[in-house]
Amino acid sequence: MPMPPVTVDLRSSRGVVTWSPPEPYDPLTATPCVVLADRAGCGEFPVLQTLLCRLGVPSVRIDAEGVSALDLSFRLGGGSLTLDDGSLTLDGRRVVPTVVWARHFSPRAMPRAGGPAAAMVRADSWTALVRQLASLAPSSLPGGSPGHLEQLAGAARAGVRVPETVVTTDPAAVPARSAARRFVVKVVDEHFLETAPGLLLGVFPQVLEREELARLPAPDFPVMVQEHVEHDAELRVYYLDGAVHAYAVDKPSPDSPWREEARVPVTPAAVPPAAAAAVRRLARLWGLAYGAFDLLLAGAEVVFLEVNVDGDWRWFESRAGGTAVSNAVALMIRKRHLDALRSAGAPPPIEIVDFLLLGTPMAGGAR
Repeated sequence: MPMPPVTVDLRSSRGVVTWSPPEPYDPLTATPCVVLADRAGCGEFPVLQTLLCRLGVPSVRIDAEGVSALDLSFRLGGGSLTLDDGSLTLDGRRVVPTVVWARHFSPRAMPRAGGPAAAMVRADSWTALVRQLASLAPSSLPGGSPGHLEQLAGAARAGVRVPETVVTTDPAAVPARSAARRFVVKVVDEHFLETAPGLLLGVFPQVLEREELARLPAPDFPVMVQEHVEHDAELRVYYLDGAVHAYAVDKPSPDSPWREEARVPVTPAAVPPAAAAAVRRLARLWGLAYGAFDLLLAGAEVVFLEVNVDGDWRWFESRAGGTAVSNAVALMIRKRHLDALRSAGAPPPIEIVDFLLLGTPMAGGAR
């Protein structure tokens, strides 16, 4: 019997444009700046902005919910983008993007007003601008965005084990063709559906016995049916420009982090060499600068489940304690920002030891 979807209500989140540092920029000078685009209810980028400020990197964060009130213009000069061309003016402040990172920046999140056609044009236009701004900036994240089937096929070709997978509109027929004892049924696309701006429904994987799957009614859309791989540990591994950080997660069921958070222990974990090698190999394959990889460890074997290029990290930090991933993300962005300055011929700021700039780790976290 399918579980009811998990509802996440972000409708009370008010989108804003947040500058760090907050002091007004000189409107006559284009300031090199990191541009972050996300949802107002997500906790990753507010923390990242604080850390970037400590590292001396200016940034601006644009929330998808607040774009309608944003005063924006984007200027393209002749030739390639330099610190004099490609300037972006936001609410009267002129900047040149050095790094652009958009995550969860969906047209479905944007306010709907003025009729269906006007709402669609508004949402599509803002999404297209942010996507193309990322392609024009000297550096952008997360990189590629492979779909689930592309991920599984690519991992298998790269020599990384993946669960036996069938995509079908008749999941009840799968047990007759498989020796697996248990199965995982999941949607082909994202687990969250945004039925209205700010209202998200999570449709999470189900773990079913053979007999349960054989009785499952056929949907009128394709689903993924995978073997349930018996394993010793489940890891969330964060890939950041070659570096890896991991947490061990013990979930009673796939939706436990949302339905019963207190029952999901999360602990920092060392990344086994085989897992680190697999993550780096797949990140190179898909051109990822950032990715949240879900892996299983079955004895000495690494099993790839999926990579989420918009994967959150603050919830894992909050459950496990510490800000290891946040610090690593901030240092990754700072390096890309400085590389953009050097490429444009601008003098980078004076180098200071990173741990002095980051200071005391931040406590707590947001999901």
